[in-house]
Amino acid sequence: MVLDRVRVIDLTTVVAGPLASLVLAQQGAEVIKVEPPGGDLIRRLGFIAKDGASSTHHVLGRGKRLIRLDLSTAAGRDALERLLKDADVLLHNYRPGVAERMGLDADALRRRHPRLIIGEVTGFGPSGPLKTVRAYDPVIQAESGLAARPGGQEPALYPQYICDKVSGMYLVQAVTAALYAREKDGRGRRVEVSMLEAATAFSWMDVHMSLTLADPAREGPSIAKVYRPWKAKGGWFVVVMLSEKEFTGWCEAVGADELLSDERCADMASRFLNWDTIRQVCEPRVEQIDIETILARLREKGVPAGKVNTSDEMLTHAQLAASDFLYEAQAGKAGPVRLPGSPARFDGERPGMGATAKGDIGADTRAVLSEAGFSDDEIDTLTGQT
Repeated sequence: MVLDRVRVIDLTTVVAGPLASLVLAQQGAEVIKVEPPGGDLIRRLGFIAKDGASSTHHVLGRGKRLIRLDLSTAAGRDALERLLKDADVLLHNYRPGVAERMGLDADALRRRHPRLIIGEVTGFGPSGPLKTVRAYDPVIQAESGLAARPGGQEPALYPQYICDKVSGMYLVQAVTAALYAREKDGRGRRVEVSMLEAATAFSWMDVHMSLTLADPAREGPSIAKVYRPWKAKGGWFVVVMLSEKEFTGWCEAVGADELLSDERCADMASRFLNWDTIRQVCEPRVEQIDIETILARLREKGVPAGKVNTSDEMLTHAQLAASDFLYEAQAGKAGPVRLPGSPARFDGERPGMGATAKGDIGADTRAVLSEAGFSDDEIDTLTGQT
């Protein structure tokens, strides 16, 4: 695969960093996941499998080699240092000050390993009043404004680790860019991603659209209002009608032709300003149409529309089945697991299909350390088997 012969040492925990290393593993990198003696917190986040590890671990731990090291000890840190000699990338999510106390500050690492790419993901970045504050996804949703709701409504969190995931994606893209740059100049780099900054950048153009223009000529539409799902017989769906052709197709599909000559619907901007009128006219008509019928009509007319599927329905989604995106595999004591493949294909091939996560903490410790030149006695000492 594209990242063959790239070795990644992953010290990250929870979601953002492990997601970044999952993508690297799917694209061919050898990822060595370093867990503390009690295992990563991610093992207790989600549904729990028969092997004692969580559903989240079985998603994010795929294709990784797991080793157990106690980095709070000198022996554990020395072992990590030996592993870094042959590594291309180090990932961690230590807060400012913690890495320095462990001897893993970027300046010291780069002096010892000048070609090493150091990827760091933190809650709030390396400076500022919150730099040492601990953060998880819900905290960043709050601080980034994602949890706020318009019109004085009570704040609400998105029911997913959205800030963790977007931070992980920014991190893996930047690490890959640093690897590409190293091919040209041979130099390692420090890559830093703040979860707060990642979440803010991610949401700026829509959630915070009012902030971009200092003196706007006109306010923008409410995305929550314009794209609010519609209820049909047997289900809900979402439709996007921006162009004149799409709006015409919508009116014809739901039997609201009178809107085509209504001045309040003359163009996209007018429609956004009068969206409540469009809803009042169309809702009673849409509710009388079967969900599959309305979707077929809209798609025939080139109007983008999609059914609101439940989690269970995703397993039988016709499009995902046609593209062989989901797979089922045996994951040791956990039994069968169902997982998504990589969204990115290379020359038509989807990497990482069939990969699973190991349930045991540090399952590959002895093999990885032995390959790195550790003696049996050294490994026994590090694993507490003396």
